[in-house]
Amino acid sequence: MDSRPTVSAIVPTFDEESHIVACLEALRESGVDEIVVVDGGSSDTTVEVAQSVADIVVETSRGLFDQLNEGSRHATGDILLFHYADSVLSEGAFAAMRERFEAEDLEGGAFRLRFDRDEFFYRWVAFWADVRNRFWVGPFGDQSIFVRAETFRELGGFRPDRALADHELARALRRRGRFRVLPETVVTSTRRWESEGRFRTMFRHLKISTSYTFGARRSHERAKRDAGELRRVR
Repeated sequence: MDSRPTVSAIVPTFDEESHIVACLEALRESGVDEIVVVDGGSSDTTVEVAQSVADIVVETSRGLFDQLNEGSRHATGDILLFHYADSVLSEGAFAAMRERFEAEDLEGGAFRLRFDRDEFFYRWVAFWADVRNRFWVGPFGDQSIFVRAETFRELGGFRPDRALADHELARALRRRGRFRVLPETVVTSTRRWESEGRFRTMFRHLKISTSYTFGARRSHERAKRDAGELRRVR
């Protein structure tokens, strides 16, 4: 009998018909045991397309962290992998994650960030994401955070009332001392950076993370609104 921990991938979606198949098929091929798609009211064919690949498709109201929490309630795996629809795990990343859980007493972690455009600007952003992570700023959701299901529920899941709920979950896991950012990568799309402006997006990230790090009120409405724009389901 296979005693390995089972893994449920939870994928939030909103009008993702052009990306969802590649994302879900890559997860399936990597060895994920269960795929849960949580759609936030798509007006395209995302739901229909997802139903052909995913194990569970849930329709709910739009909101990234609400969708992720809803997906966790339907997931049956021992480990929850929160994975964006426009991202793909690099070869060997999923296997490395599973091996770490088997070999170490991990409670959670994430992957290093990379982009689907091999340009200096995006290599530079990914480099500073690595540096930032070393100082406990992040990782964020685009690094495909994973966590033991029992621990996630014990911590109360993602807190949608907080400005940086993904970062706060990572911090809570780090405080428990069993959190790792793996050297393997998750490759995410640059489409939002391109559509909203590379430098505009970069400076918005910098402003939010800096104000948070230096003591901005986590429940402050402006911080939540700014972070919500960056974290919105794409």
